[in-house]
Amino acid sequence: MKASAAFALAMVCGFAGTAIGQTANFDSYPEGLIGRDFTEAGIRFYQYDNRLDPPPSNMVAEWADGNLSGQPNFTAPNALGFGGYAPGNGAAFGRFGALEMQPVSGTSNRATINIYEFGNSGGLTIKLEATLNGNVVATDTVALSGGFTISWKQLNIDGPDFDHLKMSVGPNPSDVAFILVDSVTIVQQGGHLSLDPPDPGDAGTINIFAAHDATPGVRVYFVYGYRTGSTNVPGCPGVSVGMRAPTVAGSDVADGGGDAQLVRFVPGSAHNRRVLIQAVEQATCTVSNLVDWTFN
Repeated sequence: MKASAAFALAMVCGFAGTAIGQTANFDSYPEGLIGRDFTEAGIRFYQYDNRLDPPPSNMVAEWADGNLSGQPNFTAPNALGFGGYAPGNGAAFGRFGALEMQPVSGTSNRATINIYEFGNSGGLTIKLEATLNGNVVATDTVALSGGFTISWKQLNIDGPDFDHLKMSVGPNPSDVAFILVDSVTIVQQGGHLSLDPPDPGDAGTINIFAAHDATPGVRVYFVYGYRTGSTNVPGCPGVSVGMRAPTVAGSDVADGGGDAQLVRFVPGSAHNRRVLIQAVEQATCTVSNLVDWTFN
């Protein structure tokens, strides 16, 4: 049985599927014009501003796997493009100033947007601003790399409820960048599950994998993999772990303080091997931070 299939079978029986939201990958569209205002996976995309023409401007489905294959969290074949597109699987990185988004089902509390940039000048940033009833509740800002190498960036909001998102280039209101976007997730989740690095983090001995802030009495699964990517958690729309082909190492029921742990022997063959580890809570479709660890 493949590892990803084992993951699905191990997890699907216990999940309650209480997360609300999905991931927009833009793969159901033929390459070409989408429009100025559209909804996919429960997310409304609108008010794209290229800071050249009066907003809103057009968004497109860009066949991009000729350029983005192998980039983190890209799902072939399409990405969301801006303004125009290059026919065929070679992508055009469109002129981008700002974009607004909102969950159509009400409020959410987590958002992830994957950005792929190319051909930008230095000193630019992209900011994601979350608001609730018109008030800013959270922001995340990343610096763009600049130059003519394709770079992946990710924006995240985690925690406060929001009903609207705006992504914009800065630091100046006239700044623009050349980007594509893929794997946009907006989801309502409970809890703030966290995972510690393995202790002591050495191969050839017993290690403790400890999760915190889980829901007391709820089972927590510990999964691992070796390649970055994205795998959907069965029964949890819009929720994924940050690795390809994950394997379930084991599970534990969180105690009254929200702590769960897995005690496992790590073989000596894992020495100098990079492993991706994540905790997943069964009842609330909540995933922890991704631990990227190389065993001593």
